[in-house]
Amino acid sequence: MSVRFASANHPVRRLGWRAAGRGLIAPALARAANDNGDAAREDAGFDPLLQHALRHFAVHGLAAADAAVDLAAEATARGDANARDHWLAITRMFDRRRAVTVHRELAPF
Repeated sequence: MSVRFASANHPVRRLGWRAAGRGLIAPALARAANDNGDAAREDAGFDPLLQHALRHFAVHGLAAADAAVDLAAEATARGDANARDHWLAITRMFDRRRAVTVHRELAPF
């Protein structure tokens, strides 16, 4: 499967580009606003595990599942069951089959 980058700011794809170019209307991106709310409610309503998985993916990219498996193995070697379960849950978000296989290998009980 090929992946193609298509910028959201491309003039052909933006609605009203010709009218905006002539000054008849403001471009849609000029009206974009930050809707995150205040800092106290920044993470309200979001699954913390999903947030951590997305941050992990941002760091490791397509190798995120491999990195999570490695971290789960390290946690198992340290004897940290909570960290192992956490990294297996992260792995499950990226690759369910691999998470089941790794869970069987790391926790054979």
